[in-house]
Amino acid sequence: ANNGYEVINLGIKIPPQDLIEAYRQHNPDIIGLSGLLVKSAQMMVETVRDFQQDGVAVPVLVGGAALSNRFTRLRIAPEYGGLVAYAPDAMTGLALANTIQEADERAHLAAQLEAETEAMLSDDASRPAADDGQDAPPAQVRHDFPVPNPPDLRLHVLSDYSLEDIFGYINPQMLYVRHLGYKGRFAEDLAAGEQAAVDLRDSVRRVEDLALARSDISANAVFKFFPCRADGQWLLIYSPDGSRVLERFYFGRQSQRDGLCLSDYVLPLSNTPSPSGRGEGVRTNGQEGMDYVSMFVTTVGPGVRELAARWIAEGRFLDSHILQALALESAEGFAELLHQQLRQMWGFGDPAGITPYDLFRVQYRGRRYSFGYPACPRLEDQEQLFRLLEVSSHLDVELTEGYMMDPESTVSALVLHHPDAKYFNLSEQDINRLEADLAG
Repeated sequence: ANNGYEVINLGIKIPPQDLIEAYRQHNPDIIGLSGLLVKSAQMMVETVRDFQQDGVAVPVLVGGAALSNRFTRLRIAPEYGGLVAYAPDAMTGLALANTIQEADERAHLAAQLEAETEAMLSDDASRPAADDGQDAPPAQVRHDFPVPNPPDLRLHVLSDYSLEDIFGYINPQMLYVRHLGYKGRFAEDLAAGEQAAVDLRDSVRRVEDLALARSDISANAVFKFFPCRADGQWLLIYSPDGSRVLERFYFGRQSQRDGLCLSDYVLPLSNTPSPSGRGEGVRTNGQEGMDYVSMFVTTVGPGVRELAARWIAEGRFLDSHILQALALESAEGFAELLHQQLRQMWGFGDPAGITPYDLFRVQYRGRRYSFGYPACPRLEDQEQLFRLLEVSSHLDVELTEGYMMDPESTVSALVLHHPDAKYFNLSEQDINRLEADLAG
């Protein structure tokens, strides 16, 4: 809007049919779609397919953390008769919107995108068949170390946590560069006194102060440690006394690369009966007892959306954008802070002198995984996590029908302590196999 466009913001989690109805009502020049999660990116394919069937033909701009230019060119664009362009950030989106408004430039852009698609298809066709080939064997993950015991197996509720403490855990690269569009190395420019960096930091501080003064904007969380074991690709979550399975999570396995699956990082069941006689197995390293995972939800709100909308109505566009970005990254910062505290509680705290930059680079033991992202793409599993943590009873957070969290400034995670745990992707083939396994 600051650059001369009339923007009709339909909000989040809008079904394709509602988008089509809005298209007929407003007759826009461009439709924009954003996808934060793997499921959102897949939904874009279905959305443009519905556009095509209903005669929508305007250019579509797509972006968001879950998306790539390759996915756009090879998965989304072929389902749509009109132009589909990928914007990795807001400023690129603006440049593309400007290009689309000029007929000659738009034709040149369409030709360029078509050439990109052809190059990608040609590259895929030229790869040796072996590259596509055989399924990788399951990963061999070690379990030759003592399993750390958590301090307790109670549900912990954190209410009105210090936002000032959380602000120190916000990744400046994500806030200033990814969300607020700063060009360059923000931290270095700020240290050097670059005026643009100083001005933007001052604007963020002003919004931080306003948020701190409001009673309806607060940080809250729940977390809990759980006994667990792995049974193949299943992660079994037990009751505190180990007598029954509370929930089962089924994770996908890479068919190529390392053959990894999240359950590999948890001690597997053994065929040897446990001393209790329940037949639940023992640790493969010979030690009795369970393995453990942790789960948590952090959230910042709930007054962010209302205040952001009010500021937009007042013409305070930058403040509104900063507030929403700050809320999102504060929830992420809270997750970083809480994860650090969980490691300490678990008995393998971070080394002395670790810096925030080290945390952003994941220089610590263990990993946290969020549903909807590459290693565990099933958003449906949020429902089980919410049940285990009794989220609806303790936090002002809800799951939508599509298993998205509302408000957006919310982070959920499954935390694994394994020292070799890492982040990895599942291919589209792996995801399809995962869904087929569960459907069967």
